[in-house]
Amino acid sequence: MSETEILLTIKLQQQLFVEPKRIRLLKEIQQCGSINQAAKNAGVSYKSAWDHLEMMNKISPKPLLERNTGGKNGGGTALTHYARRLLQLYDLLEQTQQKAFEILQDESVPLGSLLSATARFSLQSSARNQFFGKVSALRQQDIHCYVSIESDDFTQPLIASITQQSAVRLQLVSGKEVMAMIKAPWIKIYPNRPDKAHNCFPATVNAITDKGEFKEIILTLGQHIQCCATASHEETFTIDQEVYCYIDPEQIVLVTLY
Repeated sequence: MSETEILLTIKLQQQLFVEPKRIRLLKEIQQCGSINQAAKNAGVSYKSAWDHLEMMNKISPKPLLERNTGGKNGGGTALTHYARRLLQLYDLLEQTQQKAFEILQDESVPLGSLLSATARFSLQSSARNQFFGKVSALRQQDIHCYVSIESDDFTQPLIASITQQSAVRLQLVSGKEVMAMIKAPWIKIYPNRPDKAHNCFPATVNAITDKGEFKEIILTLGQHIQCCATASHEETFTIDQEVYCYIDPEQIVLVTLY
């Protein structure tokens, strides 16, 4: 399979601002400090390079170039702080575009959710369990904010307890997409339904692995959702056993996009 080439262009005021050739020119100026040499390195004429730079500066919110006077070689041209940040942003956007195209090949990644897609190709976490949903309700109590999350992964809302300050920082409102991260030790398994008001879900033991100091239990919730929990060797479970898993609302970490 041939390597995929994705070309990124950015327009400002309905005019072309940056594209690969202009970015190459800026990078060459950053390297050598000379428009003339940068044009040669980029394989364009000095006039063409100057025209590109002039058009970019004309629509840029901030200057892209600054002249350096004096010095050993009699001065030259340097990129402004804004231009250097522009190059960094362009590199990030290119990486993001490439990652976005890669997830097209993975049928398990849903493309109807920006948060879900972004998390799958950008975020890495030690939390084995990651569930996606939307905020359905917010309830304030003292310094706590109880967030109800509707998710296809669960038959009932998942309740997370965070501080009011965190709820404000995450800009949580009804309908906002969130990702709930839960580490395996935070999921408790019970052979019978415990007396818990929230976050108690029926599950089936799918796999048991001895990890030395503890056992790793893979559970299936509903028809196909899997989650990972841990249990001590004193706790006895068997494959295909029907159990209940409980998730402490205070042990749920919420992630969202601004």
